[in-house]
Amino acid sequence: MKPFRHAATERGAHMASRRPTPKGLVRVALAGGVLLGGGALLTWATYSDFANVNLGGGGEGIGSSSKFDIALVDADGTVQQADDDAGIDWPIPNAESFVPGRTISAAVPVFNNSKTYTGELSLVVEAIGDGAVGSAPNITKFIRFSAVDSDSGDVIFGDPEAPQDGVPLAQAAAAVGELAARGADALEQGDAYVAGAAGAERTIEVFLHYVDAAETADYNGGQTALRVRFAAQSK
Repeated sequence: MKPFRHAATERGAHMASRRPTPKGLVRVALAGGVLLGGGALLTWATYSDFANVNLGGGGEGIGSSSKFDIALVDADGTVQQADDDAGIDWPIPNAESFVPGRTISAAVPVFNNSKTYTGELSLVVEAIGDGAVGSAPNITKFIRFSAVDSDSGDVIFGDPEAPQDGVPLAQAAAAVGELAARGADALEQGDAYVAGAAGAERTIEVFLHYVDAAETADYNGGQTALRVRFAAQSK
């Protein structure tokens, strides 16, 4: 009789002779590349590089750190921002003798305080409130306005040569023209004014004529409260 052989021992011996490949290893090989005959794995090596370009120059980025700004130069040669609603007072020679038939004027230097931006300047003459000053008769409706660019001689509105033919308040507004970039660092409030590039400053003279009409006899001691508002847009 043949000796009894345990089935587990026979199966184990049989499996050992086949030397199977673990399933896990097959899955890894297939995921990593192409499995060739004999179990060799083919892979591809790659090279890489990069280059960064920072847009702008000198660490400044894109744009200008120079703010767009206009300012005035007062009679003392001092920079005045005048950029709040209160504005600044601007004395007018002989204003106390402003009676019907007379003309007074004020010349105001305005400049571009921006190092790099050009601007388009405009102005409007407007009443402060309704033009009344305390309890004095309000003579605003009797005033005629003209304005000229003193540097170029260009008339902005009205007729500076014949101020009596100027325009009423509602029409006292117009574009003035371009202000070149200052080309130098901005000045601060209260600084002594130092001129910048050519074309960065304009002196605007505004004329006020008090119409000599019969009705003004009822406005003896009259006054008006006015201001000139300069505005500019960058270009």
